[in-house]
Formats: sequence, C-alpha cells, structure tokens
Amino acid sequence: MNIAIVGAAYTGLAALQYLRHKGHRISVTTTRADRAAELGSLADRVIVMTGSDRERMRELIAGQDVVLLTMAGGMVERDGEYVMDLDLYHDAYVGTAESLVEVIDSAPSVRQIIFTGSWSAYGNAGGVDDVDEDTPATPASPFAQVYIDTENLLFGIASPQRRVCVYRTGTIYGPQVGFVPRGLAAQTLPMAGQSVPFDGQAPAAIVHRDDVVRALEFAIDNELSGIYNLINDVSETKNSFYKKITDAAGVEPINWVAPGSGPKSLANRKIKAAGFAFRDPNATLDGQSLLE
Repeated sequence: MNIAIVGAAYTGLAALQYLRHKGHRISVTTTRADRAAELGSLADRVIVMTGSDRERMRELIAGQDVVLLTMAGGMVERDGEYVMDLDLYHDAYVGTAESLVEVIDSAPSVRQIIFTGSWSAYGNAGGVDDVDEDTPATPASPFAQVYIDTENLLFGIASPQRRVCVYRTGTIYGPQVGFVPRGLAAQTLPMAGQSVPFDGQAPAAIVHRDDVVRALEFAIDNELSGIYNLINDVSETKNSFYKKITDAAGVEPINWVAPGSGPKSLANRKIKAAGFAFRDPNATLDGQSLLE
C-alpha cells in the first residue's frame, strides 16, 4: 500500500518506521531540509514542504492510497524559551487541511485520510461529565479551535469512496526521541510547584505513542471513518495521576488553576468496541517501545 505521512516528528516518525517495516511504501514530509537525508534512509520518498504548499501537496498525494496527518507545529523559540505561536499553529493544521482539500481531486487513488487531533477539541464539553464522540465540541481556546477547524475541513471531503478518520488523542507519552521531553515524568516534573492553567479534576487523558501508531494501522486495516477518542484506560484526574509522579520524585505537586473547566471523564469505548486493544492501557510502560 502507498501511504503518505504529513509530519515526521514524534508520532509520524514512529509510524513511518513501523509501517514501512510492515511492507508499505511510505512517502513522508518534513519542513526542515536538514532532515531530508535522515528521513531518506527510512522512507521511500521525502518531500520538504510546508503543509500549506499546494503544489507539493499535489506531488505528495499522487498515487497514494492513504494519507496520514500527524503534523505538529507552531513552536518557536523566544527569549530562550519555546512557546506556541497561534499563527504558525493554525498554518500547520488548518493550512495543511486546506491544501489537501484543494488538491484532493487530483489523487482519486486516495481512499482514506487519518488525522491525529486532540481531545482538547471538547473544551469543557458544555458541562457534560461523561464525554464520548457524540458530545458536541466546545473548544475553550483558539488552539483547540484549530483542531475543530481541521476536522471540519477534512470531513468536508469525505465520501463513500474516501473515508476520513479522526483520532482525538490524549497527551502522548513514550520513548525519548529528540530534545522535547516525551516520558511522563519528563513532561511532568518541570511543572512541579507551578500554576498550570488546566482543570486538575479533568481526566488525565493520556496515550502511549506506540498505541497511537498501532491505532493508525488499525484504522487502515479496518477502514475506519468518523471520530474516535484515543486515550488509554487511566481514569484518574490530572491532579491524582500527576501527583503520584511528583510525590515519587519528592517535589511539590502541580497547582491546577482552572477548576471546573474540563469534563470529568472521557470515554474510549468506541475504539475498543471496534476491536482495538491498547498495549499500555494503564500507563505502566512509559519510556518503552511497544512496536514489533
């Protein structure tokens, strides 16, 4: 099968390696020319492009069966710190979707598009306690709105011949790759003793990177379409779950300062009912690779 992957950072890079090992022909994009050689040793084809580049997008999807959108973006360095820039974030997600929508008719072979979005699209879920895929999205920030706008653009080109599947993922953790902290403790400890603008009573909502990669393969193999929450079985609140990590390290807990702003539970029943089984359902395999 010919599979194009837009974005080869953390999840996209792992998906590239895993799916190519399974025998698929993989085309991959990067926005950085200095990564072309590295990716060229792993993929069948590398295209250096921004997602919003229509001509490059047309080139990428030509002859492809599946397009995986695992892009990330918007992070810039300012005054020695990495921060998210909304305009860049919007371009990475919405710009990519707009580009794909514009040129999709040039690639009639594409029969499935899969997007790894975020459960933050639900926002406060309108006050609903038990959130599933039928719960209306009420994004609470411009960054969360980006996910909804991207989803809507993609669902606009869905058809009986072209399925669109959206995974609303939890916070992704897993093996360390690159300079961005990936392990649960590595992500958590810098926030110890800090005030963090999220609801501590909201669900932890996490998922192992390799379960995301496996879910991408699962969506392809089972021709999934629609929205699926992709979080593991950890049902604790953020406050409870992350306090265990800070306690184990002997540091101050995180001060969650947005009480009542998030849902109280997030269901993963739909993806499990489809037959998917998490390899790290209880977040006990942090830092380990789970891919065969």
